Amino acid sequence: MTPREQAAFAAGIETARQMALTAAVTIEVREDARAVRQQAAAAALQGLADGLRALALLDRRGDEPDEAVS
Repeated sequence: MTPREQAAFAAGIETARQMALTAAVTIEVREDARAVRQQAAAAALQGLADGLRALALLDRRGDEPDEAVS
């Protein structure tokens, strides 16, 4: 990728991560946040954000993910 493409990719990953965290917090503060379905949704979004953060870190290092991790 060109530097410009890399910057766009990194910006997109960060935006998606922030959106996932925002949605998770929004779910957590709802009236029905104690419902198992809402807790599962918030946890899934937080997991997505963690995965995107890990992807961004890999991208910065320039490494390929391990086969076992995929």
